[in-house]
Amino acid sequence: MSKSTNKNHFSPVFANKYWTSEAENWHYKYYYFCPNRNCVVEGKKDKGKTAWGYEVNLYSQEVEDKLDTELENHASLLYEKLLNDIVLTPDERMKWSQYIIAQAIRTPSFFKYRDKLEEINGGDMSYKESIIGCQWCDENRYVANRNWLILEAADDDYFIRTDNPVYMTGFINNPTTTIYYPLSPKKCFVACSALEKIYLPKGMDLPSPKQETHKLSKGDTLKINFDIIKSASNSLIVAKSNNNRSTSHMNLQLLGVFPQIPFMLSKANNDMAELTEMNNIIELMSITDDVEYPLYRKYELKPFYGVEFSMGINPFSVFGVTDDKIQEQFPDENI
Repeated sequence: MSKSTNKNHFSPVFANKYWTSEAENWHYKYYYFCPNRNCVVEGKKDKGKTAWGYEVNLYSQEVEDKLDTELENHASLLYEKLLNDIVLTPDERMKWSQYIIAQAIRTPSFFKYRDKLEEINGGDMSYKESIIGCQWCDENRYVANRNWLILEAADDDYFIRTDNPVYMTGFINNPTTTIYYPLSPKKCFVACSALEKIYLPKGMDLPSPKQETHKLSKGDTLKINFDIIKSASNSLIVAKSNNNRSTSHMNLQLLGVFPQIPFMLSKANNDMAELTEMNNIIELMSITDDVEYPLYRKYELKPFYGVEFSMGINPFSVFGVTDDKIQEQFPDENI
């Protein structure tokens, strides 16, 4: 059981630590929205590995204890396996999926919108007591049954982490949705979009979902970071070694421009149904934040099936094709 505390980490310390190191005194740079100045600023002092990703009295001590014993102790081990490209077993896939879903709904941002929804509908504010779910809950299968990719950043490229650490491009039961979760500055977990129909010979079972690692080309992480930063709520962290001028400019200009839509508030199993549900939620966000968000948001990283690279397509590149495809077309060029 965890120690009694009112400092509730919605982004666990065991995950945040990968954005720092002993060589950096276990600190990282952070950016946040300052309400007094009404703008995004870069923190003057570096944050320690336990000093970001929490909110005081976010949930009860009972929930804090359950997160520790029923989820995070297991998830931290799976986290290490994914970072080391170890393929998870079917049981482990379900546990990791439980963790991903819990990460999506345990943030201050999600709670803010859920509270407003419950307030409008006269609902039950005790929903926080059940945010952990269970390993074998049906909703976990929407993550576990997809193909997984661990995207590895190119040399000198990196991923960032925001206070909405799970980046979803749509409702969890919509096959075209893609789920991104940066594991470290160098690696990002992706639950890929799923093909709606798979035609198999009679008697053949569905293929088991894959888990693979793919190294990105130089600059690909910029497109991913671009949308992840926009989807932040109020803050993000970046490894000190990655905090250069261009990083600072991007964070200051984009942080929280259009916060992550809390897709877990509803369900939609196709793009048409999703559009209606998404617009309803965006209206809720506008009321809650007193900001007039556009009634439609296009997620640039949707869909992503994970097979694009083998087809010569690079969805993260401004050129739209892989380096191998360019080399094939221009064999004399040094790519």
